[in-house]
Amino acid sequence: MPKCKNYLVKIDKFYKFQTFDHICFGYVQGLRKALPSISVNKAIEIFLNTFEIEEDEYCFDAARTTYYRILSSIVEMSSDSVRQGIKPNPEQII
Repeated sequence: MPKCKNYLVKIDKFYKFQTFDHICFGYVQGLRKALPSISVNKAIEIFLNTFEIEEDEYCFDAARTTYYRILSSIVEMSSDSVRQGIKPNPEQII
């Protein structure tokens, strides 16, 4: 079985995602912050349509799954901060 490299152990999950995933996440978060009534699915659809991204290039289901994985990694990072005595800003996470 492959072993995780020592230099990768200390890196938060958030930083292991692709740049395009981070862009999609930021776009969806920004859209949801501006329009709280919009769903994650609709925000991802708007992202894909705005930049004319085809299903073959960036699958909708993969984008949705990655969005929630990034969100959970940010929440996890925040909970680690709480354990270290640093309070997260709830306004940053929708």
